[in-house]
Amino acid sequence: MDYTQKLTCQRFRQSTVEGREFNEEMESDRGRAINSAAIRRLQQKTQVFPLETNSAVRSRLTHSLEVQQTGRYIAKLILANLGESNEQEKLNLQNLKDGFISTIEMACLLHDIGNPPFGHFGEEAICSWSHDFVKPLFEKLFNDQPQCNNDLEKIIKDLCNFEGNAQALRTLHSLQALNLTYTQLACLIKYTRAAYEEKPREGDPFYYRKKKPGFYLTEEPLFEEIKQALSIADGCRFPLTYIMEAADDISYCIADIDDAVEKGILSIKKLNESLESTWKTLTENKPEGFDKEYFLRITGSAYHDYKSSEHDKEHKYILKFRTTLVNDLSKYAAQRYTDNHESIFNGNLDESLLEGNDKFHLATETLRTIARKFVFTNKEVEDLELKGYAVIAGLLNIYSPLLKLNHKDFQFLITENSIKGKPIETRLYHKLSSKHKSAYLKSIKELNEKELAEPALHMLELYHRTRLITDYISGMTDNFALDEYKNLSASI
Repeated sequence: MDYTQKLTCQRFRQSTVEGREFNEEMESDRGRAINSAAIRRLQQKTQVFPLETNSAVRSRLTHSLEVQQTGRYIAKLILANLGESNEQEKLNLQNLKDGFISTIEMACLLHDIGNPPFGHFGEEAICSWSHDFVKPLFEKLFNDQPQCNNDLEKIIKDLCNFEGNAQALRTLHSLQALNLTYTQLACLIKYTRAAYEEKPREGDPFYYRKKKPGFYLTEEPLFEEIKQALSIADGCRFPLTYIMEAADDISYCIADIDDAVEKGILSIKKLNESLESTWKTLTENKPEGFDKEYFLRITGSAYHDYKSSEHDKEHKYILKFRTTLVNDLSKYAAQRYTDNHESIFNGNLDESLLEGNDKFHLATETLRTIARKFVFTNKEVEDLELKGYAVIAGLLNIYSPLLKLNHKDFQFLITENSIKGKPIETRLYHKLSSKHKSAYLKSIKELNEKELAEPALHMLELYHRTRLITDYISGMTDNFALDEYKNLSASI
């Protein structure tokens, strides 16, 4: 294992500043990421509670900041573990430590950057619209075109599988054009399945790493370049991705419970009782050597702080509970990384760092069970999710006339900025952001240079036009999407 194969300075476009070593390049990536508009938009995107006005409840941005800190902690623990065993020099890591940590931190900060407004229900709305409207449109136009047969099914599947992780790679590379290092981008690619690829069956070798799409057709050439540059085998992950994933899993499973308490959905008494009873249920059939008291010691200590405090009682409970678990789970993730180092370095470990038949894994399962039972099924949450779905579905339907325009008319519209007899389409086109239109025009320029036959050219143009619409709407904040839907649908 040699980390100089994985931690490199290579970018898609050569940097304007030459001669920097890896740690300096990762500082550059840090600056590019933190100053990007996509990061700023996370402050008004849903974590669990859409359109939340209580600033103490997490947004995507505050969640990502917590993931960033947890990822930094795990990274330092791993480096300490490797230092104790004198492995750093053997791995060529000793001069790459700052960049190692920074890569993980920025991946943690950026991991939700492709999520649409209203989270998973925004994803569902885009996928449903693609299946119900986009798929029939492509089939009607291109099913009878022999020159399109080879790519039509692939394109339809790609468009019908919108996923926040794949959109994150697209946002950073194709839309924001941050030109991050391949190392930084690779750390963000949580799943190694193309959006057009069939989901593997449970038990297949890549089941975990390919359970969701990780990239679209538009970013497939980039994905292949990253694999080649960083010596990543087909279907395998980048090693530091496991750390980013663990930091996210640790942070969100605790944060969802914390937010539920903040909003009054769960009292501390009810939460503590539910945590303990769920833990006991999950561990009742464990063998004699299993530490069945582990989680109960944490809840007992947290509840003692709650009862003995005169002020901020809920805060005292959550603080003790969260601090203990974050520390324990981070140490567990770090140990799992070093225990499985070779398979993680090669990217073929087909599970997360928090998995395993262990008390720490069952602690996270306890938290997830409570969140499913009390948080995600809460009436307020479900009502807001349905509202969010209606907003995104409504916006997609409103912008659909732009896809119904034939190839000639749409090219006239983008050239002249208006088209006679199409006032709705003209005004909808005007509303699209200039950054997204620039990305579309760049793709079309590259298409035209290939000198494709007309049916294939028109099909690929419509593919990029569809991406233009989904890019624009998925990049909105929750509040902007709601206001835009109210405005365009004349709702009060």
